[in-house]
Amino acid sequence: MTVVMTETRSKTAARYLVEQLAAWGCRTVYGVAGDDNLHLLDALEKQDAIQYIACRLETTAALMASAEAKMTGRLAVCTATAGPGAALLVAGLGDAAMDRAPVLAITGQVERKKIGTGEKQAVDQQLLVQPLARYTAMTADADALPEQLNRAMRTALEEGGVAHLSVPKDVWTQPVDAQVFPPTPKRKPPRPAEEEMEKAIRAMEGAKRPIILAGRGTEESREALLALAERLTAPITVTMPARPVVPADHPLFLGGLGQAGSEISSDLLRESDLCLILGSTWWPEDFVPKEIPVIQADISPGQIGLHMPVIAGIVGELGEVLKEWLARLRPADRSEWRSRIDGARTRWKEQIEKEARQIQTPLAPQQVIAALGRAVDDEALIALDTGDHALWFNRIFQPKKQEILLSGRWRTLGFGLPAAMAAKRVYGHRQAVALVGDGGFVTTMADLITAVRYGWPITVIVMNNGSFAMEKNRMETAGLDPAAAELINPDFAALAEAFGGEGYFVEHADQLEETFRRALSSNRPSVVDVRIGSPRVPHTRL
Repeated sequence: MTVVMTETRSKTAARYLVEQLAAWGCRTVYGVAGDDNLHLLDALEKQDAIQYIACRLETTAALMASAEAKMTGRLAVCTATAGPGAALLVAGLGDAAMDRAPVLAITGQVERKKIGTGEKQAVDQQLLVQPLARYTAMTADADALPEQLNRAMRTALEEGGVAHLSVPKDVWTQPVDAQVFPPTPKRKPPRPAEEEMEKAIRAMEGAKRPIILAGRGTEESREALLALAERLTAPITVTMPARPVVPADHPLFLGGLGQAGSEISSDLLRESDLCLILGSTWWPEDFVPKEIPVIQADISPGQIGLHMPVIAGIVGELGEVLKEWLARLRPADRSEWRSRIDGARTRWKEQIEKEARQIQTPLAPQQVIAALGRAVDDEALIALDTGDHALWFNRIFQPKKQEILLSGRWRTLGFGLPAAMAAKRVYGHRQAVALVGDGGFVTTMADLITAVRYGWPITVIVMNNGSFAMEKNRMETAGLDPAAAELINPDFAALAEAFGGEGYFVEHADQLEETFRRALSSNRPSVVDVRIGSPRVPHTRL
């Protein structure tokens, strides 16, 4: 195996690990200090290739790493100590695992001689992490570290997801004489099978009412996607992470799919005779027809047909697949379908504009989302926490070039703040906004002080309705007592000031846009406490 030629004199395992990470382009490690990872943190402080970000909560560290990996596609790294540190890290690693973001977790472990003796904070970390990790191992001897670390990094990057190493406290100071491994060369995507390509072409040319479901995998193929949609007269519905891929004013854009999407996406999908699923696995059963011919294209073979039967499965680099389709497809007259699309889009636009204009107290979530859309930069990074507000966002927000970050399948509370901080860390020149609920924000709120410490001027907008609104509304719909979903909240604006940031309070519609602009232009972390109602999102049920 080819290795990077570096000096081979002995170095500690901690120093070797840091040098190996740096050789693969790692520039940040997120973590919390604990007794069993202190030698690693010391090694990080004694070099300047990688910055260590000291979080207050291990879950925050893991979520920041996951968000960075989603934004960049690069390996992101987090660390924690043994026992509760590792356990809290796992709560955030689930996000990377479920959304297939390449994250390496390094956890300390008790000394080797104390493993299995009932030592404090000792736990079988491989058993703890195994359900979420594509690779996990304990480094029982420093001589094993180079191969284990190389395997862990390769697995996370090549398979997408979490890799994990636990390193006992006494191993960190052991000598390592190995050289660092070089980064893995990029593999050329597979060439799509001609038989499947031909099936897809025939199906598209024969379709009278085609539709496209685009996922985040299309973000590097935006122009080809739009060209294909226009060639086929195929309206485009998108997953939430793919909202910025298609301009909201494009004549074929339908909005999102599912409860958080637009009604016209489901309506036209039911009328369609062919669906192209591109770079996505999202297929919400309650909002899609039971039987519809599906063509799916994805760079990963494992995604093809994962959630629905397909009549053609195309494995390959999406941009090249779309270009080949465009070169081979013959145009067809679908003017009747185009008229149906235009009418549906007009009615939907009128509906969401009506919702955004409503005046009420407490404020309607739609009012808040519409005001944010007017105030935020076109290229802002918007991190959504999990909750009712995310559904309203997908329904109302009209994206331009904003990038949307969310906990797609893990859907953990508390994602918004860490993701916004990671966004600002990675792309310091762009606005970073966390749109959070009052329930979700509190779970990682302690790390607002981390944004203050590192001078990240993020903006946190708290949709404050005094409840876990999604759960409350579902319980009420089912005739259940919603008392358990009600919340008592602190003064979020005052809390932001206490942390060293700026705090704002909004309860009237005429305050929204001006307050958002002030917060977004601040050079300090800011929190906007917005008092809203908790109306039910359409199709809410238990």
